[in-house]
Amino acid sequence: MCEICKKHAGSKDKWYFNPKNYSKEMGEARIEFLEKIAGKYFEEWTICGYENIERIKKIPLLNRLLINLEDRYFGKLHGAQIIPLNDVLKVLELCENPALLPCVCRQIAGKEKYCCLTFGLLPELYKKANEDDYVEEISINEAKRILTTWDNEGFYHTILWTKMPYVTNVCNCSTPYCLAYKGRVELGIKSNMYKGEYVAKVNQTVCSGCKKCLTICPFGATSFDIAEGKAFKDIRKCFGCGLCVPGCENNAIKLIERRLTTAKNLW
Repeated sequence: MCEICKKHAGSKDKWYFNPKNYSKEMGEARIEFLEKIAGKYFEEWTICGYENIERIKKIPLLNRLLINLEDRYFGKLHGAQIIPLNDVLKVLELCENPALLPCVCRQIAGKEKYCCLTFGLLPELYKKANEDDYVEEISINEAKRILTTWDNEGFYHTILWTKMPYVTNVCNCSTPYCLAYKGRVELGIKSNMYKGEYVAKVNQTVCSGCKKCLTICPFGATSFDIAEGKAFKDIRKCFGCGLCVPGCENNAIKLIERRLTTAKNLW
């Protein structure tokens, strides 16, 4: 169990299954900060923040200090964790007022795609702060259908909190664009993208050696044993996104609880 779960899961086994973390009361207690997120998220909080970190990381004496500060302080204000599709579908039963916003990561690359699912108080706050932007309101069932489609297309899912542990978003992205991924992999800021509550495992007796899973994993956790003719997962690198599970035609891959493996402390 990760530290977030220990503090905020309540009676549930994972923090993001706790209904309290989606409650209107918890959101209203954070309303001023939510208004700032809704009004400045696309530019000041995301793009400018990432560019500032990029500049400071070039100064060796400040690099590690900045990363530690980001994880310890700013990570409590705003952060994310990888979550597999099956858990996302359960989360959708807990949230209210789902809506799709444009993906800021893709906007930076000159692309337009509405793949950031937000809910709770944030959709209305965003509409008030950004009157010229389009917000696509959808039903829970439609959200489930869309996210399942994106999962099949190779989009991994991250669940976001604003002032821990209030849940505000499920972002659906891929490594060429994802700023959370870049912050974690390139800068080493864990709170940008904590690893998920699971790791993937390959059943060697079932694996056919087709190598398809090598092209699916967005985090470079899948390798191939030439001598054995089998794929295997490096649980040190696995983020537990689960994209490889439906991608295996022989059903040789499954997700297992991270807490039951030697990767239990690798977040």
